[in-house]
Amino acid sequence: MPLPPRLFAGDVELGKKDDDHKQGVKSPLGIIWQQRRIPHGPHRRSIKRLALGILTLVALYYFFKNMPTDLKPPRSRPNYGPPSTGAVPVIPSRKQPPSSQADTHLEKGKHSEKVVKDFNGPIKFYKLAASLHAVANTRGSELVNRNVLFAAASLKSAATLLPIACEMAQKKRNYVHFVLMGRDEIAMDILRNVNGITKECNIIFHDARPDFGPRSSEFRMEISTGAGFNHVNNFVHPQATLIDGSGEEEPFFLKGLKSRAVGLGRTVIELPPDVEQNMMWLTLLDSASLSAWHKASIDIVIHAQPSASGSLMRLLDSLKKADYFSSAPPRLTIELPNKIDEPTKQYLTRFKWPHNADDDFGSLLTLHHRIPQYGLTPEENSIRFLEAFWPADPFTSHVLVLSPQTELSPLFYHYLKYVLLEYRHSISKTGMYRNLLGISLDLPSTYLNDSATFVPPTSNETNAPPTPFLWQAPNSNAALYFGEKWVELHDFVANSLTSQHKLPTPKTLNEKLVSKTYPSWLEHVLRLIRCRGYWMLYPGLEKTDSIASLHNELYHPPEEYREELKEEKSPESGEFTADVQKHLSLKHTEAPLISKPLLNILPSGGDLPRVSQMPLLTWDGQEINANEVGEYATNYTYIFRHEIGGCDVSLPSKVVFETSAQDLFCLNDTPGMIGKPEREEDQMDPPALEHPPAEGG
Repeated sequence: MPLPPRLFAGDVELGKKDDDHKQGVKSPLGIIWQQRRIPHGPHRRSIKRLALGILTLVALYYFFKNMPTDLKPPRSRPNYGPPSTGAVPVIPSRKQPPSSQADTHLEKGKHSEKVVKDFNGPIKFYKLAASLHAVANTRGSELVNRNVLFAAASLKSAATLLPIACEMAQKKRNYVHFVLMGRDEIAMDILRNVNGITKECNIIFHDARPDFGPRSSEFRMEISTGAGFNHVNNFVHPQATLIDGSGEEEPFFLKGLKSRAVGLGRTVIELPPDVEQNMMWLTLLDSASLSAWHKASIDIVIHAQPSASGSLMRLLDSLKKADYFSSAPPRLTIELPNKIDEPTKQYLTRFKWPHNADDDFGSLLTLHHRIPQYGLTPEENSIRFLEAFWPADPFTSHVLVLSPQTELSPLFYHYLKYVLLEYRHSISKTGMYRNLLGISLDLPSTYLNDSATFVPPTSNETNAPPTPFLWQAPNSNAALYFGEKWVELHDFVANSLTSQHKLPTPKTLNEKLVSKTYPSWLEHVLRLIRCRGYWMLYPGLEKTDSIASLHNELYHPPEEYREELKEEKSPESGEFTADVQKHLSLKHTEAPLISKPLLNILPSGGDLPRVSQMPLLTWDGQEINANEVGEYATNYTYIFRHEIGGCDVSLPSKVVFETSAQDLFCLNDTPGMIGKPEREEDQMDPPALEHPPAEGG
């Protein structure tokens, strides 16, 4: 009987071993058992497989039975591909309570998760290029343009800025852009709809949020903010960037944007929390005015009177209560008399300026004390007062002169800043702004000579509201004088005082035109105004409103005129005061100080008229036009140069240099100064916008 086939018949070695085996005869029982076992019984390998399977099932059973259930999900590996590839790490989507921290606190009894913000990979702006390439019509490639940018990272800040941006865009003086640079992944369309921004707002939107914003570290978001602003600047060149300064904004955004803006030389304006209540006037400014937001600096000069501590303390209290919003507080200089009364000493010991002084500004208070114990002459008083201020930059540094009898509105600095930016830095300013000597906060009740009651001019329309006007009359109660005009005034007074000592008394111009209720230096300012054809800008307010109120119940005449007014001694108090019956300027009615927003107080909804559209008055109240002002100035200058300047009538006129009054005097002539005057006044209005603002993207 043949042998059954082997299990590993293909194995050569096994086959060889079989050949080597000796063929023998087996017993019948062994042959029968072998035949029955091989075809029908299970193989030995199958038995091993079965045993291994049973062991595996037992192991899996115990593994799943004892598997831990408190493990956190594994951390996803970062992917550097674009979001559209589907490889973005999945962030658990769960309802979060309002919190500025990265932790996600769940309800009690549930597991807590933490969104780790430590991603520092390369920064990509996938949605920024399209909007930047679509703004060519705004002339963003030019360094000087009409673009204004609003920027935010926090959604709360965006909700604050968007209504202001919409209001500004609707004025159509600027092209208004809005850029979002935060972590939130909200769609731009949803952001617009939630804040009520429609296409009529004409805001141009830019999405400068980086990839992986929710997972990015603070450092990456700071770098992203600076890089995004740099991209926007390359295509838009914003003249000013407005951000939220209420404290709701992200720290990385403020740090990154400010540092990059400083490097690029761009203006950043932080808006205070009450911007929608008191500062909507900035929406009326154009890009050029906004770009000069931080350029202008203001110094306040107060000439304190002897024995008038109550008036001085009232004025200083009103300065402390004033709102200076996001502007640098002005420097304060107080000229003290020789004898300082005790209440004034105690008050100044406790007085701090700025009121909320911090490490950024420190103390900005300067006190000057006069040494002479005797009364000042008009000449000495003029010198002393004018020397209290000298501008570091004549074209950006200005001085606010305040009388101790004055009390200021809390919003006086709003008005001053608004008017200063509009008429000094606006694109629409005309050549007539060069004749603007300063801005008055006070509306006088009489003329300078105190001869009659002054009635402000109005427009020709029936029932027209009050209007701002130009008047060739200086003001010493509350007025801002521009730096370059103050420098010219110094030169003018210096030469005038020299002329008084060298030349005989003038025949025509010897008359004093300013009342002795005003300080003596005002007479010099009036003469300069008449020589140059300058004028002051006065506010147009209702009789029930005032920016600066004058209190005359504690009035004291100027020191230089107190001896001349001795006959007006008050028998009750023993104080030398002016007689109210003889001086109309002391009988005016005090108007309440404004506390409402400027747009509710100023005529035409706060929209300031052009200088060329305002009424213009001579110093004695005659209404004239700009051409007539030039004729009056030419005639007065001819007489002044001869009688006070010491110039020969036969000599030709000198060249007029800005910030200098040398052309009016011939006391120290130099040959190079002789020639024809060269002063060009461009009075043409600038062209309107060539392209209407683009609709919001």
